[in-house]
Amino acid sequence: MGCIVKVCDNQYFPSDLILINSNIPKGICYVETKNLDGETNLKHKQAWPECISRAQTVEEVTANFTGVKIRCETPNNNLYTFTGNMTFPDGTEIALSPDNILLRGSSLRNTEWVFGIALFTGMESKVM
Repeated sequence: MGCIVKVCDNQYFPSDLILINSNIPKGICYVETKNLDGETNLKHKQAWPECISRAQTVEEVTANFTGVKIRCETPNNNLYTFTGNMTFPDGTEIALSPDNILLRGSSLRNTEWVFGIALFTGMESKVM
């Protein structure tokens, strides 16, 4: 948990990630989940403005997300729920929801790139 990952268009997410920014304004990205739930329509995900403002470049991501603390539910198999929060070293805290989570096994579509923080990997990911 905690590694920063950059995923590009048409790639699969290697782990469950917290979305922190994308190339689309307002940190929006589009995800295809057909490997998880059989649905081929694209799902809209969005990063929090507090994350976007701290993640414009690789250097900013590295500097601003070192020392971030994430508290969240334990790994489970419910694909449509998620609760947790992220606290920055300066004390700023944001609530996390399913709209901020990119699930392992789904793929990035119609979005050039996203930055994410690895949350659950391997057998702990929601899909497992």
